[in-house]
Amino acid sequence: MQDKPFNFLKSQSSLLDIRKPAFCCIGISTGCILKCKMCSVWKTKYVAMPQEPTMDEWFRFIELAAGLTENSIEINVSGGEPLLDERNLALVKFSAKKGLSTSMPTNGFLIDKEMAYKIADSGLSAIGISLDGIKKDTHDFLRGVEGCHDKAMQAIDYLDRCCGNIGIGILTTISEKNIDEIIELTRWANEDNRIETIIFQAVTQPFNTPFDDEWHDKSEYSFLWPKDIRKTHVLLDEIIKLKKMAYKISNTVSQLETFKKYFENPLGFIKKDACNVDFYMNINQFGDVYMCPRKKAVGNIRKCTPKDMWYSEGANQMREEIKSCRVNCHHVLNCCYE
Repeated sequence: MQDKPFNFLKSQSSLLDIRKPAFCCIGISTGCILKCKMCSVWKTKYVAMPQEPTMDEWFRFIELAAGLTENSIEINVSGGEPLLDERNLALVKFSAKKGLSTSMPTNGFLIDKEMAYKIADSGLSAIGISLDGIKKDTHDFLRGVEGCHDKAMQAIDYLDRCCGNIGIGILTTISEKNIDEIIELTRWANEDNRIETIIFQAVTQPFNTPFDDEWHDKSEYSFLWPKDIRKTHVLLDEIIKLKKMAYKISNTVSQLETFKKYFENPLGFIKKDACNVDFYMNINQFGDVYMCPRKKAVGNIRKCTPKDMWYSEGANQMREEIKSCRVNCHHVLNCCYE
C-alpha cells in the first residue's frame, strides 16, 4: 500500500505536532581516500549507478525542501569524502544561491590551492576539518594514511587564504587513542585565529559496519574505547571548564556531560526524553530519504516531493519508531544531540 501523504495526517490533526526538517545531509559520494579506524566506508568502492538522481533532480529536491521549511534548512554534503565528487560543490553552489546555509565535513586531504578556490566559488558557509590529534602520529594512525595530518594542516591554511569568510571548524572524535592530546588540541584551536570552532564527538560504532550495540567490546574496535573512566571524566570536566571560559568549543555543557554518562555506560540510553532525529533528512546516493539511517526510507527524491515524504504515513510510523529507540548511535550522541 502506498503512503498516504499530507492530507492523511491533516485529517488526523497531527500536523501541528510535526517538526519541519531543519537539517538535510546528502551523501552522494560513498568513497574515501583515507582508511579511518572509526569508519569502514573506504572498504567499499564507489560505483555510479543508473538509478542515481540526476543533478536536475537533486536541485529540484533542494528547492522544494527549502520551500517546505521557509528556507531555514541547512544543507550538509557528506560522504565518504565529499570532495572526491565534483557534484557536491555543485549542490553547495545551488543551495547557496537559494540563500541556504551549507556545510561540509572533510578530511582535508584533497584541499590544495585550486580546490580551495573551488570551495570559495561554491559559497560554502562552513567546513569541518577532521583532526584527531595534535601529534602527527596519532592523527595518521586513526585516519589510516601517513601524511594526512600534514594535509589537514595545509588545508586549513589554503582555506584561510583563499576562501574569505568561510567558517573553518575542527572535528575531533574522542577515543582511547587521542585522549591524552585533546586538551592541547583544544588550546591550539582556540589560539589559532584561522579556526572558528572545535567540535567534539564521542567515538561510536564505526560507520558502515553491521549494527551492534556491544561493538565497543569487540576485539577489532575495543582499542578505540576509553579504558579509564576516571581519566575520561577528568578530560571532559576540563573541556567543560574551557567551554565556560569562552573557548571556541561548539558543544554545549549538556552534551559534554552526556558524554561522561555514555562512556561510563554505553548501553544506558543517554537521552532523558526520546531521540530527536525527527527533524533530520538523510539522503543516500540513490536519493532514498531517511529520518534515521537505521530505519526504513520514507521515500525517494525521484518519486516523491519533500512535502509528501515528510507528511506521509510512512514518515509518521518512523517518528513513532524513533521515539521508542534506545540506541546510543552517532546521531543521538553527536550530530543531532541538541
